[in-house]
Amino acid sequence: MKQKFEWFVMDGRAKFNTDEAVVYEALGTQEPSNKKLKRDLGLMGAVLCRAEITKKAQDGNTTQCGDFEYVRDID
Repeated sequence: MKQKFEWFVMDGRAKFNTDEAVVYEALGTQEPSNKKLKRDLGLMGAVLCRAEITKKAQDGNTTQCGDFEYVRDID
């Protein structure tokens, strides 16, 4: 079974400690393009993070995720 993730834009503190970082934006289950992220958020010091989906509600609209994982800088 392939892992599925929710994608998030977080402040730069997520590089070192995702527990202390703030989520700026939840992006959904499709990994966003770097070009779009740079255009919209490139000067904010933001980073891209993901969290593995651990449970999906039967209504299909609600997910439960595991811990955040830093993926890359947005710059």
